[in-house]
Amino acid sequence: MEFVLLLAALGVALLVNAAVRRVEKERRRVSDATLSGPGHALSHYELAYLSGGPRRAINTALAVLATAGAVRVSRGSQVTPVHGAPPSPVPIEQAVLATLAARPGGYRASELRRVLAAHPALAELAAGLERRGLIVPEQAFAEAWRRRDHLQMVTTGAVGFAVGALVVSAFIDMSALTFVALLIFIGIALCTGAAGLARHRRSLRNVVTREGREVLRSARDHHPRGLRDQSSLALAVGVPVALYGLADAGDQTLCDELSAGDPGGDCVGSCGTHGGGDGATFGTDSHGGLDFGGGSSSCGSGSSSCGSGSSSCSSSSSGGSSCGGGGGCGGGGS
Repeated sequence: MEFVLLLAALGVALLVNAAVRRVEKERRRVSDATLSGPGHALSHYELAYLSGGPRRAINTALAVLATAGAVRVSRGSQVTPVHGAPPSPVPIEQAVLATLAARPGGYRASELRRVLAAHPALAELAAGLERRGLIVPEQAFAEAWRRRDHLQMVTTGAVGFAVGALVVSAFIDMSALTFVALLIFIGIALCTGAAGLARHRRSLRNVVTREGREVLRSARDHHPRGLRDQSSLALAVGVPVALYGLADAGDQTLCDELSAGDPGGDCVGSCGTHGGGDGATFGTDSHGGLDFGGGSSSCGSGSSSCGSGSSSCSSSSSGGSSCGGGGGCGGGGS
């Protein structure tokens, strides 16, 4: 009887592991679709969203607006608009300024990020990246979600088996070695199932495609960390923060204040977040490193207007790169 239990526990562990792998296989199939070929010209806010989701895009806007003098970040991470600052033509910057103006005294940075997370300007950034094939539409993972539901059923069954096996083992003559092996197999099954469920709950949302990772790789190749193009505010502040986080805003005090009291740890900086191997995904609370592939780049920078502006980077299978920049108050856009 003890060997039957042991073999059954091994079978449950293998079944759970197979269910986890089936979800991962489907996720990779969707996220690693073949490159479409044409290049992508992205603004620094699109790069920010691709690199770190809504949080990174909002942080980029705050860094650009603060550097331009359109918002003030005071001690305690309080963000307020500056009276008389010119309006911005960029939707996400408009969203930040309008939200701040609607509340006397402004917001703490962490609260402002939460308020803006579902703003239509950010939704449009995400929709545009989906249309370009750089972020996977969530509906594309319908089969992967179905497989995750199956994994949940298998894991629940493993829990039931574990309880039953432990009850049975108490009434039979089982050697210590067999009992330890039984516990190990049960532990592997339960840990694998629980970890797989948690991982895929995150990894099946906001997934950057293979092509999106190529674009980010190209952008980082063309804008290496630590090198700052002062030809426009978008290139001097927007692009570094978009690609690497608030730590690359060029102002440590600003970085510290915008990160004060927030467990997201934006001020530590990073190359992006996405845990999940080849199919990277960002979450809603923190954004940090991506695992992305290689590629070539074609980049161009745009203009900056009193806290706005645009930067463009493109990647294509044909290779080659070219870049330029410009800036001026009153022009540009995202």
